[in-house]
Amino acid sequence: MNLKQLDVFRAVMQTGSTIGASGVLALSQSAISRQLTSLEEEIGFELFRREKGRLVPKPEATALLQEVGELSDVLARLKRRTDELSAGRSGRTLIKMGFPHSLTTTLLPKLVADFLATQDQVSIELVAGPYDMIERAVMGRSVDFGFVRLPTEDRGLVTMPLVSSGQLCVLPAGHPLAARETISADDLAGSDLVLLGRLRSSREDIEERLRRAQSAVRCRVEAHSVEASVALVAEGIGVSIIPALIGSLLKSERVVMRPFAPPLWSDYGIATLREAPLSRPMLMFIAMLKERLVGDGVLTKPI
Repeated sequence: MNLKQLDVFRAVMQTGSTIGASGVLALSQSAISRQLTSLEEEIGFELFRREKGRLVPKPEATALLQEVGELSDVLARLKRRTDELSAGRSGRTLIKMGFPHSLTTTLLPKLVADFLATQDQVSIELVAGPYDMIERAVMGRSVDFGFVRLPTEDRGLVTMPLVSSGQLCVLPAGHPLAARETISADDLAGSDLVLLGRLRSSREDIEERLRRAQSAVRCRVEAHSVEASVALVAEGIGVSIIPALIGSLLKSERVVMRPFAPPLWSDYGIATLREAPLSRPMLMFIAMLKERLVGDGVLTKPI
């Protein structure tokens, strides 16, 4: 077996599907399936049951997960050390940071450019992935700090709260509800929905509010990224409810975004290890990040 197969296995275990793993690893769904199949062929038994488009782990997969995770963490630390040595030879300080993919393609490029314009002796490596992966990257010392949803799953992390975010309702352009200033759960009664994955903590809160407003939640598509949700809405499949923190950064003439009211506030911040204090350049970057995340204070606010 090889490292790519193990990365695919771990991502499928995290997301429950090849589609979810595809978003995490930035590989095509067919490539994910090929790697998973080759791993199962090599070890001689199946790791998952295929049920209605989802991959349900067999006991053997669960037993392997911890070992694979520990191996991945060791390899991540080794890569981190070699990167530090390489950066040291060039006379630069390397800062490694973990962020959700949605932010690495929207807010961060301009922020990184502005930051590096003031820091001649700093290099940056961006590690993208879901929040649980970012937490593990911090614990495994493969990044200096990570942007996470609070509270973290791992209580051993030190966290620095930055911002709270409400939600946006995403509608296809021309949708009758687009004329409203805000959208409530009652307004969505009977609507087809595109909802973010069940692994997100906010999903349960959103579904509970929708259930109180209508007899059943009509989820037509479950997506595993905010960008995918917006793209699906643009095709007219349904409406979606996404974090305002990220949704406000995604512009498209094919969708309309309105505040979801009343908002369900979610907190976000920076996670580090207790024994790894942040350097001055890191603190400067985080301060710039917070300033740009707060926005107009209506759907995002400092904490």
